[in-house]
Amino acid sequence: MKTRLISTAVLLLWAIAAMFVMPPVRAAVTKELLGEGNDGNLSGPIHLIELYDEEGRRIYAKDKVARPFSLKQTCGQCHDCNKIAAGWHFNASDPNIPSGRPGQPWVLTDPKTRTQIPISSRKWPGAYAPHQVGLTPWDFITEFFSHFPGGSYGQMPSADPAVTTRKQISGDYEINCLACHNADPREDQSLAALQAARQNFRWIPAASSGMAVISGVASSLDDFFDPEFDKGIEIAWRPGLFDKDDMVFFDVSNKPLSQRCYFCHSNKDLRLGDEGQWTHDEDVHLTAGLNCVDCHRNGDDHRIARGIETEGDGKSLTCEGCHVANADSDAADSGRLGAPQPRHAGIPTIHFEKMTCTACHSATWPQEEAGRWKTARIHRTGLHGKHNLDIRQPHVYAPVLMKGPDGKIGPYKLFWPAYWATLENEAVAPIPPKDVLKAAKPILDADVERVDDWRPLTQEQIAQTLKALGSEQKTAVYIAGGRMYRLTEDGRLDSDEHVAARPYAWPMAHDVRSAQQALGVRQCKDCHTTDSAFFFGKVPIDTPVRTGGEPEFVEMTKLQGIDRLFMWAFNFSFVFRPMLKIVAFAACGLIGLVVLVWLLRAVAAMTQACSEEAD
Repeated sequence: MKTRLISTAVLLLWAIAAMFVMPPVRAAVTKELLGEGNDGNLSGPIHLIELYDEEGRRIYAKDKVARPFSLKQTCGQCHDCNKIAAGWHFNASDPNIPSGRPGQPWVLTDPKTRTQIPISSRKWPGAYAPHQVGLTPWDFITEFFSHFPGGSYGQMPSADPAVTTRKQISGDYEINCLACHNADPREDQSLAALQAARQNFRWIPAASSGMAVISGVASSLDDFFDPEFDKGIEIAWRPGLFDKDDMVFFDVSNKPLSQRCYFCHSNKDLRLGDEGQWTHDEDVHLTAGLNCVDCHRNGDDHRIARGIETEGDGKSLTCEGCHVANADSDAADSGRLGAPQPRHAGIPTIHFEKMTCTACHSATWPQEEAGRWKTARIHRTGLHGKHNLDIRQPHVYAPVLMKGPDGKIGPYKLFWPAYWATLENEAVAPIPPKDVLKAAKPILDADVERVDDWRPLTQEQIAQTLKALGSEQKTAVYIAGGRMYRLTEDGRLDSDEHVAARPYAWPMAHDVRSAQQALGVRQCKDCHTTDSAFFFGKVPIDTPVRTGGEPEFVEMTKLQGIDRLFMWAFNFSFVFRPMLKIVAFAACGLIGLVVLVWLLRAVAAMTQACSEEAD
C-alpha cells in the first residue's frame, strides 16, 4: 500500500513538471473544405450561403453601409481558392506553369504608332510578356479588362504608390467564379465589362450577377475616397435577396453552360455578314447536345482539358480519345458515348502522319483567299449598350492551313504583328508604344485618312522614326507585314524577312464539321488539284506600310513548308490518275486474259496427253 502511494506521488510530480517543461502535444487538425472532393453523389449541393466582404466580414441586409461581397471570401468558405487560382484561366502570369501549345494571345494595339503586338506570359513563340512592352499588372487589367476572368494580374500588388491608392478604391479584380458557374440567366458579362471599365473591380460580381445595382465610377473618384464612409459608389441589393437568416441563394452549376464560355470564346466569320450569321451551323458536337465542358473538363484544380493529344491528362477527351481509341477493337463498334469511328476508306495513312484531324473536319471550308474574322477577346465583342465597340484591328485571317509546332498541317487563325523595336544580336525587344510616341510624335501623329483600317505609313516616316528611336548602342527596327525595316550604314531604309516578323498563329478546333462535310468527301479532288485552296490559297499580308503597289499575299504552301512547284506537279498528276487507273485495270485484264488462255492451253495439252497414254 505504501509503495503504491509513493508511485502515485511520483507520477503526479512528473505530470506537473511536464506541464511546465514539455510543450503541449496537440493533434494535427486539417481543415476540410466542404467544396473539395467528390463523394460520388451526382446531385449538386444547394448554395444557400452567407455573404462575406473582402475583409472576411459577414454581410447582413440591415448593414448601414452596403458592402459588395467578395467571391474569394464567400466561395472560399467551402472551396480552395488557391488551388482554383492555379487553373488554366488564371495562371498565365505564373512563370513556373508549362506554357502548353500556343493559343490566342491578348493584342496590344495603338493606332497612332501603328502597333499590334501579341501579349502573353506563357512564353509562346512570337508573343511578349506584359512587362516586355512596358505594361504593369495594373496596366494589363486596365487595357484588357473586358474579357478578363479575374485573378492573376488583377490581384498583384504594385510598387507604385499611385496604383496602390487606386486599388484601395477599386479593389482587387478577383476571380469571378459566377462568370462561368452562374446558372442564373441574369448573369451579364457585358455589365461586368462595364464595371471593369469604370475600375469598379470589387463590385463586379454583385453587379454582373444581378444581385445588386451599382452606382458610381471608381476611376473618377479622388485618391482620398474611402468606400466605407464616403458616398461615391453605392450598392443597392435586389429586393428579397436575403432571407430571414440573411442567407443568399446562388443558382450555380458545377457544369457551366456553353453560353458562359461563348462570351470570351466566340468567333465571327466576317465573310458571312450580319445577315448570314443565322444560317451558319454550330459545331456538330453542340448540335448533338454536348456542352463545351463535356470535352473541356477539369477537376478542383481547374486545369481545363484543352483537347490536345500531346499535353495534359485528358487524352481520352481528344478527337482520337473519343473516336479512334477503340477503332482496332472487335469489342466495340463505336467510340466514347457512341461516337462514330472513322473508317477513312481509301485514304492513304500518310494523311494522318502529315495532318491533324481538324485539317479536314474543323473551321470553314478552305477558299481561294483566307477571310477576316473577329474574336471575342481580341475585338471585344459581346459588349452591349453605350460601351459597345466596333474594333477592326488587328485583322485576323482564317482558316489558314499551315504547319504547326507538331509538324502537322491544320487550320489556324493568324494576324501580322506590327511594332517598333530594338535589335541586338538579332534579338528583338519591343519598344512600348508610349515611348515611341514620345520620341516620334511629330512624325507619326499626322492626321491622315485611314486605308484598310490602318493609318498609312510611308517609308520616309519609317526612316525618320527609326532615326529618332535609334542610338549608338542599339539599332531601331520596325516590324510589319512579315518584314523587318532598318536603316543601313549609309542611312537608306532596307527591309528583309525575320523570324520576329512572322505572323502569329494559333490553332482552330471549332466549329467541327461532320464526316459528310469534311474535306475528302468528294474524293481526292477536294485538295489535290492545281488550284486547290488547301495548298494554293492566299493569305493577305496585312501592313500599314504603303508602297503604291498591289496588295501582297503569301500562299499556304509557304506556311506549310512545301515547295510550290513540287506540290503543283504532284497535284497535276491527279489529272491523269483516272486515266492511269483505266489503263492499269485494262492492263491487268489483258494480262489476266493471257494467263487464262495459257491455262486453258495447258489444260488442253494435259488432257490430250492423258488420253494418248490411256490409248
